Amino acid sequence: MRRLHPIFWLASLSCLVAADSWSPPDGPSLYGNGSYAADVLVLAGNETWTNYPDNEDSSGNTHTFKKRAEDFYLRILPLGASITRGVFSSDNNGYRKALREQLRFEGWKVNMVGSKQDGTMADNDNEGHPGAWVHQVNEKFRLSSYQKPNLVLINAGTNDCENRQDPETTIKNMRTMIDEIFKTLPDTTVILSSLVKSGKDDGIKACAAAVSQGYRNLVYTTYRGYRISYANIHDAISLSQIGDGTHPTDEGYRLFASVWVAAINRIAKKIKPPPNVETVNDAEVTKTTKCQKIPGTARRVQTQRGSGHDDGNYVHDRVERGIVESGKIIKYTRTSAPGSPTDYMFFANIVKGDPNSPRSASLDDLVYATIDASQELTWMYRRNLAAGGSFGPTVEFETDLNCGVNDTTNHRDLQIIGPSERTQREVRMADIDGDGRVDFCLVSDDDVKCSRNGGKGDEHFWQGFQTASSIRETVFNARSGPLSGVELADLNGDYRTDFLYVGDNGNVDTYINQRGSGKGIVPDWRKAGVTHPGQAVTGVRGNIKFGRIYGSGRLDYIYMKEEEEWFDMIVFENKGSGGTRRKGDGNFYCDMRGTGADDLVWIYYDGRADEINTNIHSPPNWGHDTSITLTVPGPRTGIHLADWTGNGRCDVLVQNKATGALTLYENNYDAGAKALTFSNRGVVANTGCTEGWGVGIFDRGMRLADIDGDGRADPICIELSGRMTAWLNRQSGLFDAGQIKFAESWDRANIRFADVENSGRADIIWMNKYTGASTVFKNNGYQSGGAAGGSSFSWTNRGVLYSGVDRGECLHFANLGGLGRADLIEVDPATNAAYTNFNECNGSGGDDGAVSDPGLPSYSTNDPLILWDYAPVYAQDSNPPYPPLKNEDESDIAIENLRETRLFGFYQCDAETFSNIKNGWRDFNRLSLMDRLSSNIDWNSQGINEFFGQGDRKTMSDDKKKQIQNIFYYTSQMWTHWWTDWGPPNYIDSWQYLWIEVSCSLGDGSGDPENYCGDKENPSQGGPAALITWKWDENRYTRALVCRKYTTLGKDLDDLTRYMNTEKTAEDRLNLTNWEHARGGYWLHEATHMDYFMNTPSSGSGPVVRDLLVDYSDGRGDRKAYGIGNAKQLANYDRYFTPGEYTQQNSDNYRFYAMSKWVEANSVERTYPYKPSFNPVAMPAFPPKVPDEG
Repeated sequence: MRRLHPIFWLASLSCLVAADSWSPPDGPSLYGNGSYAADVLVLAGNETWTNYPDNEDSSGNTHTFKKRAEDFYLRILPLGASITRGVFSSDNNGYRKALREQLRFEGWKVNMVGSKQDGTMADNDNEGHPGAWVHQVNEKFRLSSYQKPNLVLINAGTNDCENRQDPETTIKNMRTMIDEIFKTLPDTTVILSSLVKSGKDDGIKACAAAVSQGYRNLVYTTYRGYRISYANIHDAISLSQIGDGTHPTDEGYRLFASVWVAAINRIAKKIKPPPNVETVNDAEVTKTTKCQKIPGTARRVQTQRGSGHDDGNYVHDRVERGIVESGKIIKYTRTSAPGSPTDYMFFANIVKGDPNSPRSASLDDLVYATIDASQELTWMYRRNLAAGGSFGPTVEFETDLNCGVNDTTNHRDLQIIGPSERTQREVRMADIDGDGRVDFCLVSDDDVKCSRNGGKGDEHFWQGFQTASSIRETVFNARSGPLSGVELADLNGDYRTDFLYVGDNGNVDTYINQRGSGKGIVPDWRKAGVTHPGQAVTGVRGNIKFGRIYGSGRLDYIYMKEEEEWFDMIVFENKGSGGTRRKGDGNFYCDMRGTGADDLVWIYYDGRADEINTNIHSPPNWGHDTSITLTVPGPRTGIHLADWTGNGRCDVLVQNKATGALTLYENNYDAGAKALTFSNRGVVANTGCTEGWGVGIFDRGMRLADIDGDGRADPICIELSGRMTAWLNRQSGLFDAGQIKFAESWDRANIRFADVENSGRADIIWMNKYTGASTVFKNNGYQSGGAAGGSSFSWTNRGVLYSGVDRGECLHFANLGGLGRADLIEVDPATNAAYTNFNECNGSGGDDGAVSDPGLPSYSTNDPLILWDYAPVYAQDSNPPYPPLKNEDESDIAIENLRETRLFGFYQCDAETFSNIKNGWRDFNRLSLMDRLSSNIDWNSQGINEFFGQGDRKTMSDDKKKQIQNIFYYTSQMWTHWWTDWGPPNYIDSWQYLWIEVSCSLGDGSGDPENYCGDKENPSQGGPAALITWKWDENRYTRALVCRKYTTLGKDLDDLTRYMNTEKTAEDRLNLTNWEHARGGYWLHEATHMDYFMNTPSSGSGPVVRDLLVDYSDGRGDRKAYGIGNAKQLANYDRYFTPGEYTQQNSDNYRFYAMSKWVEANSVERTYPYKPSFNPVAMPAFPPKVPDEG
């Protein structure tokens, strides 16, 4: 067909050229590539020829088609059961290696994918599961769908037949699977094979035949218009090529490879390049999943752009509670004691009424001292009796410099942690890292330096905050001022000490301490501004105290107001919120759908979940089409996601902090509805683990992980010392494994469990809190108490296998890559953006040595339905192809009765335009079938004289007459002809050429973003163009762009004829210009350009029909021979020299001759429309030419 070609309108016709870069839903650029540009018709009144690139060739013969591989990978998923795996073949490769070799020989690049590796070939990935029925194969498809194959080869159903499954059920299940494949991978191509013949009993043989026929019907009826083909191994293979009654022999498998190749070649032009998937490297086609982990070799990829929820910055609010009478302190007699009385007033939790109550419910007691004349201190406290600001009676207690930790044998003195040049007033004790243990800090006017308390239990040792080896480092320097104003206190109740600077009038400038990122453990400090306005007087900085008076966990603001004889306690209850949660806190990674790779579930602090990011293996993108409904008791530190039932999907288990009992919320994932719901199954494990959890979000006394490799998560109890005990979750019930790992003096907040090398068992990972460098203790399995230190499991210290990339509390270990190996995820807690270091083995390459012919058995098929393999993809178009592929009763037209070139696609076409397109195409057929046009042209008629130069000066040769007649004949055949009846032999397999893909401009640019129609300037009426067609060599279709003018200016033949015969005069009807805007004429013009049959008469040669360029002798210059006047002037040249020589090569000469025949047959006068008359004088000065000549 003639490249890209449009009809443009201003008033009458001339010509331009254009191109475009629009890409429809299916396929490459709308306008092809390179020189495939557009011809554009404009008014004959426009005297200027713009020199656009031309696209014509000289031969016109474009339908020779040489089968070739595309320049992209075939990422093939072999999907099925034992035959896919290669059972009974001598090398366990089955058909896969021979298929790969043949495709490589034909020029394809190939990468086999799948979750399994079988056979001796290098590229041995597949999804073949022996014994699987069709519905089970569907489930296995999900294991590798994330690899986004662009070609799926399905052979499944033999096991259904051998287990006496009803064939109709098998066919129905296959349809369900194909539906899911196309829903999951809409751009993939599917080849469905029939079943291998059975060498067993007659019932199984009949089932295999029935299922095979059903599969054929699915491909060529149900999925007509999809990217799908049929590989008929059932009819091809003989019983002698079946070794055990079910599986092919080696030769049978090689034949199967030939059958696959034939199907692939038929449908090759529909296969799209595979999408980019971060976890798939087609050049490294084979990756083992069981190699040893080597530090520093991971592939780092961004996997999260940021999501989740936090509670915002801290915003303070308060309720003034007034004077608390029970907190009044009577002044004492002072001599020369240092400081002021308020320096000896504090709030601290001295008495804990209920030892089992949560730490968040603790109340602070009033602690103060009196000083006598000898400067002796008497310490007293008043117990906070309830969360209502009521204090009990005063109780004295004694203390001295020997106060310390009571270890039941003696008191130990306080220890000096190192020399200090600071004074007592510079010391602050505060939990900076939020681990529940107080750290030692020294403050100055400019910064805060702290030593971290790294102890466990009653032990302690000191570290820095930037590195573990130092003793004290800066943790805060964002605010300066006299150190007397510095308070380090947990204002918002998240167990992390905040920086509060108290002003002279008692106002408070606040910086909130939050979990940070980057190496080291220095927090992020988030400025909250002045949170407390202070008092109306100055000089009261020392009178401001903070304590938990009302039991919210937040610090209330206390003003110890000095009166003449006492101090009143005035309390402002803290009602503030925010600054306690980070977006990264709610991340839970687990395989919720049984795909073999972990998804990301985000859980709120209270145990709700309403969002799941499904792993689609396209980082940083995630799937969002699955719903989750989950409400379990919080907090989320007691929530575990793990596969408890062993079905491959993670359940939710909620831990009782006090007893360690686990309540199961079983995962009821519905793959069809894409919905996650959970059923409460009650307590499933009474572990007796009372370790609970600490105040940090990672300080968990229980972890769930599969440590014995049976696919079921086991509860592991972790003591503060790091000692671990476990219960094995066996199908028969819990088995107490006792101690599984002796204490290593690890901080349990830095312990994780994950399968590092795909052993099937979770290993122990201990992270460096500062750097994230992680040491792996490989799980060698259950040893029945015979392992080191009396443990029941054996572990091998493999050293640091994960290099340090971030502080430990920012790291997660999860199987995002789907290889069964723990990938390292770095999460920014503030944004929840994340990078994953994929734990992969190096690829070994494919079987891509020297390419040679594998010598497969020959195979061919005479199935007439394979013609559908050459049809385009149209099943998901908004409008069906036209002419219809259905009979009037909606039944499918039998393929042997299918005729006509069809339009499809109709991208961006509204209902009105779609109707006009159909009517125009039908009118084109009516024009082309007119009497004495498709055959028996009257060579002595006035129309032939005026449009082809035959007449008074010279006589047209028989050869020219034959070629002009052929053009009109082939035009008529577009509607009615059965295409395999004629044409060059190499054309027959190119049935795909007979389709025209249509898109519409609609005036808004949606279908024509480059505005080649010109509609954007005048959306309601359209620009100069009406219809543009071009050749798309990429997929062997003609493509057409319908412009706005097609609807607003173009008319159907019946409407135009009715209008001319009833509303116009006889003189008007004799002027062909008044008839030129027939939509059928537009299509006829374009049809004459289409190489696939117009320029291929049975003789193999013929005119190349284009839009010629002429140079007028009257000074108008070059113009394309568009429009009635230009077409007649072109005929002038032929009349003087060689009739038919150039006019037979110009589209509008055919178009307007056909329209003149229509007027002659259908106007009132039944008279040839001779107007506008031509001017014999204004003939071209030089021979006509194509735009790229001269």
